[in-house]
Amino acid sequence: MFRKSIRFPIIFFLVSFIWQLIFDKEVKWVDNIGVSIMMFLFILLYYWSKKIFQGN
Repeated sequence: MFRKSIRFPIIFFLVSFIWQLIFDKEVKWVDNIGVSIMMFLFILLYYWSKKIFQGN
């Protein structure tokens, strides 16, 4: 459950970091980290609720 939850936010963080570094020349660290943490928590909550309602 944890591995599934952390994969997408890390990919998003890396892609947004590279995109901002190449095209904007300014990396917005707080925004990138904040969005990645919120994505992680939302996906973790999703998998947690999915596991509870399935009974596994």
